[in-house]
Amino acid sequence: MSSLTLQEIVVLLGIIFGVSGCVLGIANFLRDRPKVKVALQWDMRVTPNRVYDPNKTWGVISVTNAGRRPVYVSHVSLMLPRGSEAKYLTLLEAAAGTRLAEGDAPQIYPVNQKQLTKYARDWRIIVAQVWDSTGKTWKSKKLRKSDRPSWAKL
Repeated sequence: MSSLTLQEIVVLLGIIFGVSGCVLGIANFLRDRPKVKVALQWDMRVTPNRVYDPNKTWGVISVTNAGRRPVYVSHVSLMLPRGSEAKYLTLLEAAAGTRLAEGDAPQIYPVNQKQLTKYARDWRIIVAQVWDSTGKTWKSKKLRKSDRPSWAKL
């Protein structure tokens, strides 16, 4: 059995460190991507204020950046059922865009539920959708049958 020469040891270490560096680079790339979480809730009430009627129930869309890179949210919409006169119902409060960095507080967007009664039959299909400045989209999960909103009761 021959012993390794200094040149062979350096080559072996170079291979080990090169492969390790490549694996760590890929792992960092995958970990450091932006990741947006979108949640949609119905039948929320607000405390008395000057903007929103506390006697009404509201839908709430919350947008959170759970990733490590900042995300520039361009707009937030409700994705409506097929056959509707429009595919999306965009929230004007969110149309100006928002920057969400790692650890920032979630952005909250209220939705007036009164205009949604015409979609009562297809309430489970309606989800919140968020677009970022690069065109990537994120959607909220569909709600369970037990989470039927008050405006969807027939």
